[in-house]
Amino acid sequence: MTTTTQLDELLAAAGDASRTLPPPEETAKVHRCLVAEIRLRLPGAERAAAAAPVRSRDWYRHLKAIDAARDALEAVGEEPELCVGPMAAAIRVGELARRLRDLREYPAEGGARS
Repeated sequence: MTTTTQLDELLAAAGDASRTLPPPEETAKVHRCLVAEIRLRLPGAERAAAAAPVRSRDWYRHLKAIDAARDALEAVGEEPELCVGPMAAAIRVGELARRLRDLREYPAEGGARS
């Protein structure tokens, strides 16, 4: 299970990538960790949406977080592309970090982050 401190460190590493623009090989581990953490939190968000009254503010909030996370995984990819430049890799990691921040309130399911 990922602790709050580990999650903060992961999100900080993603933010640092946009400032320092490390080579994509260096952002690849952060990318993989973000994807794994998003995957662990999606079921909790889905359960929260199912438990919320349909068409309530909470229901829409949960669905928005779920849809945005799924869209990011589809658009950015679950595996980092090492052939892209540092800016593209940092942008992809930044998008995943934003989606993970949206999912932060939901409990992580199952295994630990890699």
